[in-house]
Amino acid sequence: MKSLSKEIIRKSLLILVTIYIIQLLVAYFLSGEFIFRRTELLLLSSLACTVSYFCLQSRKYFIFLFLLVIMFLSVFYLKTGILKNPIRDYELVKYTAFSVGVTNLFILLSTLINKNKFAYLLRFIILFVLITPIIILWGYYFSASAWLNVDAVLAIMQTNFNEAREYLHDYLPVYYYVILLLIITLLVAFSFYLKKLNFVNCYENKTLYFFIVFAILISAFSIYKNRVNILTQVGLDPQIYLQRYEDFNKQIEKRKQNINQILQVDTNSNGGVYVLVIGESQNKNYMSAYGYERKTTPWLDSIKNNDNIVFFENTHSCHTHTVPVLTYALTAKNQYNDIELPKAVSLLEVAEAAGFDTVWISNQVKYGLWDTPTTVIANEANQQKWMNDSFGEDTATKYFDGKLLECLDSIKYSDKMLIVIHLMGNHGSYAERYPQEFNKFTSKSIVDEYDNSILYNDFVMQNLYEKLKNLPNFKCMVYFADHADAVKQKLGHDASKYIPEMTDIPFYICLSDDYIKKNKDKVDNLQRAEDKYFTNDLIFNTVLSLMNIKIDDLYEIENDITSAEYDANPERFRTLYGKKRIGEK
Repeated sequence: MKSLSKEIIRKSLLILVTIYIIQLLVAYFLSGEFIFRRTELLLLSSLACTVSYFCLQSRKYFIFLFLLVIMFLSVFYLKTGILKNPIRDYELVKYTAFSVGVTNLFILLSTLINKNKFAYLLRFIILFVLITPIIILWGYYFSASAWLNVDAVLAIMQTNFNEAREYLHDYLPVYYYVILLLIITLLVAFSFYLKKLNFVNCYENKTLYFFIVFAILISAFSIYKNRVNILTQVGLDPQIYLQRYEDFNKQIEKRKQNINQILQVDTNSNGGVYVLVIGESQNKNYMSAYGYERKTTPWLDSIKNNDNIVFFENTHSCHTHTVPVLTYALTAKNQYNDIELPKAVSLLEVAEAAGFDTVWISNQVKYGLWDTPTTVIANEANQQKWMNDSFGEDTATKYFDGKLLECLDSIKYSDKMLIVIHLMGNHGSYAERYPQEFNKFTSKSIVDEYDNSILYNDFVMQNLYEKLKNLPNFKCMVYFADHADAVKQKLGHDASKYIPEMTDIPFYICLSDDYIKKNKDKVDNLQRAEDKYFTNDLIFNTVLSLMNIKIDDLYEIENDITSAEYDANPERFRTLYGKKRIGEK
């Protein structure tokens, strides 16, 4: 083959145009309308396919190309056809060109390694890696009936083996595993039959090498040109969030320097022991103290009307995942201000600058796959007690939350302290969050298991409070949950399948007699606010105000629920980092 005949050129042009038109028709099928914007991107992938066919001269090439491209395009149909998520028309063009480019490059490389004795295994491994994101997106749909978004990806990155096992057990249907087995079988067969493709006179014709390299380069360029698309965006978006978290981590020393310049401490406060307890996945609609028909919170029921208790009725979470919630709840950043996260001082940083000893006690894992602001804040504590020492490898709690009482016995106390206690609470799987003696509701359904975990949480909080209130100079205990779970709906707390119930959380404050006596105006304001709206990203303001600490330029009186000037307008309150109004579906 020393020169290209006119017949080959004519045939190649016909194939080029045909592939281009087919891609336009596919775009029409997926979008319901003809798309012409940015369709020049399809010419690249069409050219790559045309040259590849010229090198292979086999109709099997188009069969393999078609089947693999359909696999890739299935996720586009999932997002727009099944989930009805609107996207811009040129995004479809980009993703189609990307899919064809990736598929074509895979076929070319697979053919190049045909003579390798491990060719079959290599093809399967490469193919499995390429298809894995598609399997994950469909698997997430089967478990959540939603598109895998940035919040879910970040939550997965903080998930470890045992938590993943619990999630799959609770939410992934059995038929998905059957489908997964069928897909793997197809990939095995696909990898086997690809050996039937070979380049024409590949080892005798040097001209052919040029076209092979040209096809590979065009495919790679098409992939690069369309690298940002609906599939890759699933992985790219979390990187932006992670960079914000990394910036927060790097600014620790700078924040500490700034705090000393703007800090004000009420000298009449005389210190005291303040306790912040963070619950997990607790839905107030399953607590009898909030009107639930089952008696799941007997202790809270008995004290909620006491003068020492401020019991809030309309509290909601600022997000439905733990890390986003605590990132805002424990720093000066919230949904209602424009503070940059890296510059947002943390609760523990401020408390330490004000001369308080700080303690962090937790029954959750210390680290996931990456450090978050929550991790950084916890590491700032003077004393740390981690009951779950698995460091992100396993969330199977060695102890129930009641074991936290022993941690309280092991810390060094002073008369000026902030103690943060992070419970495992009501985190799924619910049946693993309470001992057998709290199996009151028979555990015949997921609701029974959840109710039992609520009952045990009430018992834990009763014992914590009884122990804490007897500490010398105890001032108050603040309790709130990070977010709720949609239990009956079996939706967990995944933001991608958001319903308002995922934000319905408990919030209450237990005050000492001494604190009430010395802070009467503040306590009166709190009691008048019991039925006012509140989101837990304002916990930072609440706790610092209770501790009589103010930060110049960062103090937000409208977000301080202990103030008479607290802005309780229901219309202003948001969740999902401002994306939804409270109660909005």
